[in-house]
Amino acid sequence: MTPAEIAVLTALRPNLPLNSTQIQQAARLTAARTRNALSQLESRGLIMSSRPRGRYRITPRGRAALITKSR
Repeated sequence: MTPAEIAVLTALRPNLPLNSTQIQQAARLTAARTRNALSQLESRGLIMSSRPRGRYRITPRGRAALITKSR
């Protein structure tokens, strides 16, 4: 997992879906790095899109991966 992906996972909360701009600001990443990390994380099932469209939340699998990488 890349540092950008870890930063995105860290920015997300289970019950608070964020849009990409909010994630970018919280993770302190560029727009391109944020989009790339979101795409990679979503393809691996670590985050999911939620309603309203364009918002993301971390999945249980993503929380487990973040805990593992934090150690």
